[in-house]
Amino acid sequence: MLRALLSGWNWLERNLIGLLAIAALALATYQMIGRYFSSAGLPISWTGEIIIYLIVWAVFVAASLLVHEDAHVRADLVLRLLPAKSHRPVEIFNIVFALVFCLVLTYYGVLAALDSWQMDERSITALRFPMWAYYAALPTGFALMALRYIRRLYLYLLRYDPETMSVHSGRES
Repeated sequence: MLRALLSGWNWLERNLIGLLAIAALALATYQMIGRYFSSAGLPISWTGEIIIYLIVWAVFVAASLLVHEDAHVRADLVLRLLPAKSHRPVEIFNIVFALVFCLVLTYYGVLAALDSWQMDERSITALRFPMWAYYAALPTGFALMALRYIRRLYLYLLRYDPETMSVHSGRES
């Protein structure tokens, strides 16, 4: 069951990222075409703003998937220089540090989005987009990353194999 849940989570994130990217690309294409025909009345002033919002949301959702795939950029040169037996404690330290960082940014991101919602903050463009929806990408992305780091911590604490120097996710990967 956990394996199916994780697989569904991965599928949902990948497809959401893809849909956001396709929507941003479609709007960018519309904006580009609209520039040539702007005298014909194609409204394009709002597209740049929406493209930014879509890309920001896609990036924050993708960050969670990067944690799952262990694909975040990091200084693993230091890890390679250390003896093999110290890899696990260093990885656990890294995970705990990243988890705390994600939880702090989730908390403050929620506060920022709530403040924006309560103040009914809007973009300064003619679109008057509600900024809380834009700000909500931060706590959403970091909350998803925190969940991934919790799973990773579980794997390093309880599923670590010292013989192979790797984690075995067993039935839940």
